[in-house]
Amino acid sequence: MRTKTLAFLAAALAGCTSQANLERNPPMELRTGKSAEDYRVCLVAGLEKDGRHVEVQPQGSSQRVLVDSKVPGATAAIIDIGSASRGTRIQLREQMANNPLRPRTILTAVKDCL
Repeated sequence: MRTKTLAFLAAALAGCTSQANLERNPPMELRTGKSAEDYRVCLVAGLEKDGRHVEVQPQGSSQRVLVDSKVPGATAAIIDIGSASRGTRIQLREQMANNPLRPRTILTAVKDCL
């Protein structure tokens, strides 16, 4: 019984989140004076340096960066990058965004490239 309870808690704390669930969350919006391409290159390099698997998807005139979770089949974050009138607009949707105990590696990578 104890093993099942611990397994359930571990799965709950892992925050298994699909891309569709993350898309429903309100994003954190940021802006930078860099071009969208320069920002994307910096962001992907920072995330990969941290050992994250990253997938970049073109979305018309913008780009979507999907960051895999350490839990198989889950998405840790969706980062939309698009051109704005002055620079680039970034929208970050992150799993467990309101949890103060979550690892901050994705948020740090997003902010370091601003």
